[in-house]
Order: sequence, then C-alpha cells, then structure tokens
Amino acid sequence: MQKRTSAKWLMLLLMLAAFSVTFMTRFVWSPVSGTVQELLGLSNTAAGAFMSAFFIGYVITQIPGGVLADRLGVKFVLSAGVLVTGLASVGMSFITTYTQGFVVRIITGLGAGVVMACCTKVISEYFEQKDRGIAFGILLVGPTLGLTIANKLGAYLLTSYNWQTAFRITGYIAIAIAVLIFVAVRNARKAGSAEKVTLLSGIKAVFTTRNLLVICLAGFFYMFLNLGVSTWANSYLANIGFDTVTAASVMSIYSIGGIIGSLLTGFIVKKFNLSTKFYLIGVYIALIITTLLFGFQTNLTVLNIVGFIYGFVTYLPNAHLNAQITKYAPEGMSASVMGVQNCIFQLASIISPALVGWTVDATGAFQTCWFTLAIVVAVGILFLFMIKEERGK
Repeated sequence: MQKRTSAKWLMLLLMLAAFSVTFMTRFVWSPVSGTVQELLGLSNTAAGAFMSAFFIGYVITQIPGGVLADRLGVKFVLSAGVLVTGLASVGMSFITTYTQGFVVRIITGLGAGVVMACCTKVISEYFEQKDRGIAFGILLVGPTLGLTIANKLGAYLLTSYNWQTAFRITGYIAIAIAVLIFVAVRNARKAGSAEKVTLLSGIKAVFTTRNLLVICLAGFFYMFLNLGVSTWANSYLANIGFDTVTAASVMSIYSIGGIIGSLLTGFIVKKFNLSTKFYLIGVYIALIITTLLFGFQTNLTVLNIVGFIYGFVTYLPNAHLNAQITKYAPEGMSASVMGVQNCIFQLASIISPALVGWTVDATGAFQTCWFTLAIVVAVGILFLFMIKEERGK
C-alpha cells in the first residue's frame, strides 16, 4: 500500500534529525580535542583513539540494530539508540581520565550504531526504488549537517564556556530528538519474512552477493578517508597556525559543500541516466585529487575555496553506495543487510582516526596523513571496478 507523500517526507525528516544528531555527538570531539588533549596529557594517537572508541561501539550494534529494526520496527529501536548516545554525550563532560573517556565514547557509539539500519528500513518502506537515491542523498546530509553544527557549536561553547558544556549541550539536543522520535515515528510495515531474520541472515546475504560485498569493501576505504578528514582536519589547520574558530569556519565551509553534494548527487545520476559504477569511479578519482590539494594549502582564502570543493566531492559517493543495499538486499531484510554493510564501512572508522594520528606522530608531519588518505581511496577504486551492473536495474 502506498504511503501518502506528506507522510514519507515527514518520516525522512525525522530520520535526518536522528542521523544528524548522532554525527553531532561523535564530531563534537574534533573542535574540543586540542583542549582536552592538553588537560589530560594525551598524545595524537590517544586523541584519535577517542574517536575510534566511538566507532567500536558503533560497529558492535550495527548488525543487532538491523535485525531488531527488521523484526520489531523502527520506533523503539531508534528512539532508544538516540537516547543512549545523548546520555553518554552528557556523561563525557564528567570524565577526568583517558580510560573514562574511552569507555564513555564506546557507549556513545553503541547508541548511535542502530540509526543507519533504522533509517534504511524507513526509506525502503516509504520510497520507490527509483527515488531511493534521492532519499538517501537527503538523509546523508546528516553527516555534513551534524559535522557543521558540531564544529560551529562546539567551538563557540568551548571559547565561551568550556569543553564540558560542548558535550552537555550536544547530549541534551540528542535526548530531545529521542523523545520526538518516540512520540512521532510510526513503525514501518514489517515484511512477512521478518520474523525469520537472524543475526546471521544479513551476513550471509552480503557475503554471498557479489555486488553487496564489493560495495562494502569500496565503502570501507571511502569511510577511511571520510573519518580521517573529519577527525584530523581541524588539528591540521591548527598546526599550520589557525586558531580554533578559524579552523572550525574552514571545516564548516567544507561541510556546506558536502551538504550541497549530498543533495545533488541523486538528482545528477537520475537526470543524466549515469552508470552508478562509473560515476562512483570518477568521484573517487576526484577525491584523490582534492585530498592532496586541500592537504597542501596554507593560505586561508585558498583553503576556503578548496575546502568547499573538497566537501562537495567527498559527499557525492555516499548516497549511491548506500542506495545499492535496497537494490540487492533480499526482500524484508534491508535493515539487516544495511547493518552488515555499515559494520564493514565503520571498521574503517575505528582504524582511520588512530592510524592517521600514528602517521603524524611517526613522521612529525601532517602532510603524511593526506598521502595516506589518498592512497586508501585509490584502493577503493579497485573494488568499484568489480561491481557487475545489471541492465534494466
């Protein structure tokens, strides 16, 4: 049964709010990291590990969250997840040691880990396949929107109050959205086979479906880049002499470019009837070029211009990588398969921040991180070439 147009767009807006706030809770660390590093005596590797800790929790709940969304629906799973990540963000403001922070960041990730699968479930139920690329493009404004708010709000609260306030306000916003979701979201219709979905169902589907598997691997290297930039760009800008507010402003421009790219990418492919495979390959090549361009600029004006272009290009692939899930996933298993795919994607998020931080510590030069990120994108291109496109789909 078709859903009314107004209902599907309302549901998408609520999913966007949930997705955005989880990115706020994860990336509010970036503008405050330098201050916390100094106060707690953390190395660059340890500071990167705080971001990695979030993604440890985030990965753990990907598959269970997808199964629960397929079996129980979105309402309770999503509201509970956003509530946990909000409470944990508030808890982060009370830490006094590295170990405490690492544990709390894991808990923050545990709550956020169910969100993508729930959002995928809603899109698969409320949108036709031909419109899902556009729907995912809108949903995936969430990362850039959350990053923009986290940078702006985090930097403001840090300079006007303290780093603890930045975590508390972010947590309060997440708690409020969790309540809104609980009140307003309606469960998506369950497929008849949903009761049979288990923790292994999505894993089996991914590892026995060629396209799903290679898309997961290509996405792994894309996410490596994405999280490397989001975690370390602010520190790079500080390293070359810009203050916290200026660095946050540059990354906000990067994020604005990303929002525009995410909104347009679905329309671009649909309007010009492009091959998704070769579109993604072209975008990955552009990512390599723009990564190196951004990483070797020191002039503020040039950084703002290149940063906008870099953000635009960086967020072109995401909608199409994720939309393929509903194209190739078995009936009634979109959330479970998305849980597995996102789990693989986010393994890169665990590895990237700490590994990139290690390259900086090992070489003493921030330029090393940009070469590292460019190389991993090149590896991702190899897996994109392995996608087998089917005519008429």
